[in-house]
Amino acid sequence: MANHLTIIRNFIPAFGLVLMMAAGCSSPKPEAYLAYEDTTAAVYGPYRVIKLPIDKGVKVLNPVQISQGPGGKIFAANQSGELYTLQDSDGDGLEDEALLFADLNELGLVSPAGFAHKGDTVFVGTRSEIRAFRDIDQDGKADTSWTFFNKIPVSEHPYEWTSSLNFGPDGWLYFVLTTDSFNPGASPDPEGLRGSILKVSPDGQQYEIVATGIRSIHGMNFNPDGELFFADNKGGGNSTEELNLLQAGKFYGHNPKKYEGKYDTLTPPVFSLENEIAPSGIEFNSAENDFGGTGGNLFVAFYGPGERWNRGGIGRVKIEKTEQGYQFEEFPVADIPKLSDLTFGKDGSLYLAQHGISDYWYNPTEEKTGAFYKVIYDPDLVGKHPVKKEIKEENFSNASLENGKQLFAIRACSACHGVDGTTDLIGPNLKGAGKEFSLEEFLEEIKEPSKRIKPSMIATRITLKDGKVLLGRVVYTDTNQVSIMLVGNQVVQVPKSEIQSAEDELKSLMYENLLAGLSEEEIKNLLNYLSSL
Repeated sequence: MANHLTIIRNFIPAFGLVLMMAAGCSSPKPEAYLAYEDTTAAVYGPYRVIKLPIDKGVKVLNPVQISQGPGGKIFAANQSGELYTLQDSDGDGLEDEALLFADLNELGLVSPAGFAHKGDTVFVGTRSEIRAFRDIDQDGKADTSWTFFNKIPVSEHPYEWTSSLNFGPDGWLYFVLTTDSFNPGASPDPEGLRGSILKVSPDGQQYEIVATGIRSIHGMNFNPDGELFFADNKGGGNSTEELNLLQAGKFYGHNPKKYEGKYDTLTPPVFSLENEIAPSGIEFNSAENDFGGTGGNLFVAFYGPGERWNRGGIGRVKIEKTEQGYQFEEFPVADIPKLSDLTFGKDGSLYLAQHGISDYWYNPTEEKTGAFYKVIYDPDLVGKHPVKKEIKEENFSNASLENGKQLFAIRACSACHGVDGTTDLIGPNLKGAGKEFSLEEFLEEIKEPSKRIKPSMIATRITLKDGKVLLGRVVYTDTNQVSIMLVGNQVVQVPKSEIQSAEDELKSLMYENLLAGLSEEEIKNLLNYLSSL
């Protein structure tokens, strides 16, 4: 206990000085930081993870974004539609109040998944439009708003967001319309806007498709050279968690049938992210912000694999441009589950939005969750925390792997799951799954296949007007028809004119009791094989 108290006494003066110098304002109270430090989070490098005590103002409900806005204020948004700023009401250096800036529910808008600002105007991407807000009287609440852009193919499908808003060096607003490839009732999209990166002129009157073949991008950011990097999620033709560099007019691989005949080649990612699963927000740290020697690095928030896994975290990527091209090196920063976004504050600290538990489509559930964190650099911790995760090497015997491979075939796993990273069957391709899931997680997925289902793997039940029912996974949809993959991997084209109804089936297409009759040794061998992929 004495040693612990000595460490705290020695830490507080230096920590307070660093924070005061970083913020360039009145000295925060370091004891407040210590009181709210989340010591359960695994940290890599000289950082402290502080859970912000937001207990005043707007209730935090599954936040989907956090960004620095006008005046350096930290803006955030709930999935339920409230847009607010994080305020430090008692001056202790920690934000503790969420002050309402605008309520999108009052405008009939949903899913505020994108945010950007220019001057004192805030731009928010929603399912149906990009809305502009302005606080003219500077009272902290928007008093005027208008539609900036609404040429969006809109449907009621909850996965179709307008995300990753960024103003480019050319003054145009860049953003993403997520794919509609999972949606059996997708809206007509003759220009192929969905699944694309677009840009809109400063007056909102002109727009252009910049690139296509996009799956689900929630992180996009310009580097100091004006180059646009973006992170796309694995699945649907993306074999890895992708970090991409924008090349105007290129196709990036997702939903190729939608753009058939328009592109000859696929543009591959420049780097595959491996620190965690499902990248969400990304942001370049300023070269002037040292933040533990990470000036100029790209920081990445990861949501984690599936809406109910208690996984996720922050990573950073050191990017160097050489005569031969870019070189990338990835590092972990902290393990914090369900992160939806991140941003750097004007004091140089890193702010995080934690979405928390949700339903299959990342919408709020009856259990309202979510939080905000502030990651602070502490020079006293240099050399105290590892900078890499300890990777436990599994040494599976050849006999175990061969037996597991045979069981994978015998139990019909291979009929639904490819293992090469490219074959598209009715179940997800398992190439690289050993890096994503532990043996325990694999076992739970097999035993309870309906407990967690990725949105792109949710089954759809289509009832035709003649009474016939089709159950499978939607792989493509356009104005005239829906392509659905049935069990057995047969793809059937269904004219929309023949469809009476299409509904999500929240029961997995994966058979239950697949492990019935297997010995413990056989189950172990099967799990070992999956882990080795």
